[in-house]
Amino acid sequence: MITPDALPRGIVTPLVTFLDADGEPDAAAMAALVESQLAAGIHGLLAVGSTGELGTLTPARRARTIEIVADAVDGRVPVWAGVVGHGTDDAVLAAREAENAGAGALLVLPPMFFDSSDTELERHFTLVADAVDVPVVAYDVPPRTPRKLPAGVIANLARSGVLAGVKDSSGDLTAGRLMVDAVAGIDGFRSYIGSEITIDAAFVLGFDGIVPGFANVLPRPAVELFEAAVDGRVDAEAQRRYLELFEVLRVPLAGGGGPATAINALKTGAAHMLGLALPPVAEPFTQPDAVFAERIAAIVDVAAGR
Repeated sequence: MITPDALPRGIVTPLVTFLDADGEPDAAAMAALVESQLAAGIHGLLAVGSTGELGTLTPARRARTIEIVADAVDGRVPVWAGVVGHGTDDAVLAAREAENAGAGALLVLPPMFFDSSDTELERHFTLVADAVDVPVVAYDVPPRTPRKLPAGVIANLARSGVLAGVKDSSGDLTAGRLMVDAVAGIDGFRSYIGSEITIDAAFVLGFDGIVPGFANVLPRPAVELFEAAVDGRVDAEAQRRYLELFEVLRVPLAGGGGPATAINALKTGAAHMLGLALPPVAEPFTQPDAVFAERIAAIVDVAAGR
């Protein structure tokens, strides 16, 4: 079997994690999600990233989800896995588990509990990369970590071969452009951005790929935006569909915080498109209710042109 490039140019969907009533990964639902992604032409899939409830699933459930996704993909596109730990030793264990579960690349967060100096951040990523035989992508997500990853740290680790890529989920296009500039010319290094409603702009800024949560619900517009960028065009219609879909993030969920509401919106929207039952989320997130699901479905149908 020919293994695709582990860090593709294009769209890598950060999959939601469908769970059953007992909170275990739902293999059948995940397989249906994977097939819908591949049918749309997605270039890679990320298991248990932030959208996939990396912060709430147990280590065993994270590993099982990665196995399910890797088995369903069966080598057709690259599979990444999210890796997190309170400290480096934690992250090393999680990285090895993800690799053993079938991940072809790892999206690794910095240490989560204590803030780290630039030197300590470089040591963290170096030790994680040394512990596995698959590429490591740094995950820069300031809302979930002690601080933003400095562009200089990313560039140093890229030049030394520790990092194969970076995913910028800061939401700051200025910072993103500076990061892309810092790693420009480093052979084989790939820069990704966690973007939904600025996919067209991200490609203009020089990013190699996009990791958009909305692709769980409607994967094809993201692929169309990439294809347009390759051709030197801007697909305003595809981007407009994601602007319409953005309204799902504004639907309130009684008792739910921001992350729970957003993850529920994407998971509920994806389930609606696949014809699946309303999916639960991991504790302590607030569970979706029928009113929430109806409002999400109505927005999704408009964006999908149903």
